[in-house]
Amino acid sequence: MRYRSLKRVTDPATEPLTLTETKNHLRVEHDDEDTLIATCIQAAREYAEEYLDQTLITTEWQMTLDKFPTNIELPRPPAMTTASYDDVSLSYNDDNGNIVTLSTSDYRVDNKAIPAVLRPNYAGSWPSYRADYNSITVTWWAGYGTSGTSVPRRLRHAMLMLVTHLYENRSSVLVGTGFSAVPMPDSMRLLFDSCRHGVYV
Repeated sequence: MRYRSLKRVTDPATEPLTLTETKNHLRVEHDDEDTLIATCIQAAREYAEEYLDQTLITTEWQMTLDKFPTNIELPRPPAMTTASYDDVSLSYNDDNGNIVTLSTSDYRVDNKAIPAVLRPNYAGSWPSYRADYNSITVTWWAGYGTSGTSVPRRLRHAMLMLVTHLYENRSSVLVGTGFSAVPMPDSMRLLFDSCRHGVYV
């Protein structure tokens, strides 16, 4: 795995779908299963993020590398570009083993690329560092925004379809049909696939 050390530092403060809109979609008028529905919403968001290799709601990520590559890709796009969340922190272990944080003026952040890429300044290079496990640490924010309305509508609708599937099929098999598997809706996958970023270049 390229990003074996990738970890979520800050969880999203909200989910892309609200409980109210999801219950409306499910046509559920009681509150007896609010906890279950909320769990399905979170599961749908986690599935979407893994399936698409994206971040939906504002989240802080951290990744460590053993060495400086030519370009450092920031996985789980889109990288945040708003003033409050556009900070990228890049630190490394120098030759003496001391942790040094690079000034943001020492490298460039290409937010036009998907995923975003860190590069040395023009005609520059990365500093000398200690070649060891997890010598370089990168921390950044990613996501479409701080609320569900920032997430593309077709992606949110695909999540509603997935929540419906999870809510209505609480087992992986259909009881009384010879234990046949419950298929995922093709239309849901089509919507998810339409939100892929495609080939990263």
